[in-house]
Amino acid sequence: MLVADRQAPCAFFIPKEAEGLSIQENWNVIAMRGTGSHDLVLENVAVDESDLVEIPSYQTGFKLNGWGLLISATYLGISQAARDYAVQFANTHSPNSIEGTIAGLPNVQALIGEIDLELYKARFALYGAAEAYLDEQRIKKMTNGVLVTKHIVTNAAITVVDKAMRIVGAKSLQLSNPLQRYYRDVRAGLHNPPMDDLTISKLAQTAIQQ
Repeated sequence: MLVADRQAPCAFFIPKEAEGLSIQENWNVIAMRGTGSHDLVLENVAVDESDLVEIPSYQTGFKLNGWGLLISATYLGISQAARDYAVQFANTHSPNSIEGTIAGLPNVQALIGEIDLELYKARFALYGAAEAYLDEQRIKKMTNGVLVTKHIVTNAAITVVDKAMRIVGAKSLQLSNPLQRYYRDVRAGLHNPPMDDLTISKLAQTAIQQ
């Protein structure tokens, strides 16, 4: 397979042991620490055409691809973990002030219901976009699919984690509690491109142009 435009970036598989490849371990932020998103440094690294993984879609005549949905999938997974922890906590936490667990309290049930509603909306957005990207004709009508999905899912994830922390209470702030990590992680979604304001602007521009 030949690269359509050798001046344009393409995706290659490069072994970690390749000569000239190094990693600068400089990922030093409070969120998404487990990703190890350090800088990859390539200095005169040689690649072969057999190492080619993907030619960007804009080089093949179809200007859209769904790789950006992986960002949304990541934050959906974090919010699902937060939801599962909060529900498990509600089913087992029984303070002295009530009989039974807090899962029986109307306000807790309301929060759980609101959490699941947000997750349903996020899944519909993500799964719908993913299915559309398998259909070239359908996705041409969803030119901003990745942007919209990222906006919906990441903001839903922030809402879900916030409500989960309201259920768990002060315990969610303990460093040993996973919710404080989920809270920091989903906030990072706001800074993963595309940004929310760019998405809104792009939607407006598309509507005006069409």
